[in-house]
This record gives sequence, structure tokens and C-alpha cells, in this order.
Amino acid sequence: MCDIIQKFPRVSVGRARMPRILIVDDEGSIRNLLAAAFEMAGFEVRTAPDGPEAMELCAAEPFDAVLSDVIMPRMNGHDLARWVAVHYPRTRLVLMSGFDTGCEVCAYAPRCQFLTKPFKPFEAVSAVRDALAAPLPSSPGADSPAGS
Repeated sequence: MCDIIQKFPRVSVGRARMPRILIVDDEGSIRNLLAAAFEMAGFEVRTAPDGPEAMELCAAEPFDAVLSDVIMPRMNGHDLARWVAVHYPRTRLVLMSGFDTGCEVCAYAPRCQFLTKPFKPFEAVSAVRDALAAPLPSSPGADSPAGS
């Protein structure tokens, strides 16, 4: 964790609100490690073990970014990313996996950043910060209301 503090000092909060991130991974140890890294970097963090629980959290509270594993039981990260892109188009998406991404066939691929496993926690923080700083590309159906 020391490398996180050195490379990503805590965000100065002041009057600004902390960025909110939802971390989705079926492996508890990865969720916990990433949650600690993002908290140390000044993010407000929530976690979910799978896509359906992530969807419930997104419906209940706003997030600036969702960082999700791709390969998970019940719902994969691509399906979650598509759902988030449709229902919460301003939420930034970062997918992580050590396997084939499958992003090349997804109409929402321009909306997602991809992080290849294995990675260091500070690399995940950097990827999410980059996603938050980048202009948001348009998505298929971006002009239609959410849920239509």
C-alpha cells in the first residue's frame, strides 16, 4: 500500500465532494484491496460482489465511476457496463480482467476503459482518475431517456 500513498496522495477534499466509486468483483480479497487503495486516494467507496447487487446500489445512490471485473457469476462485467451506460450515462466505466476482453464487439466499448490483470492498486486508481478526467463519449441510445 505504500506505493499508493507515494504515487497518489489523498485528494484534497475542502469544499469539493469526494469522487464516488463502486467496485464490483466476486473475489472478496480483490474488492477489499481495491477499496482500501481508493479510500487512501480520497474516493468514497462502495463495493458489490456481483452485477445484480451493483445494479441495486447504482439504483439507490449515484456513482461517478464503476470499476468492475469482467468474469463473474450471475452477470458478467460487460452486461453490467451496458446496463450502467444506458441507465446512468454520466457514470464512468472501467472493466478489469486477465482474459480476453470481448470489448471489440460491444457497442458501448468507447464508454469503457480496460485494465488488464494483474495490476497494482495504484494503476487501478490511475485508470479511474483518467476515466473521470476524460470527456464522455456518446453511447448508443444516449439521446433516449434512461430505461426506454
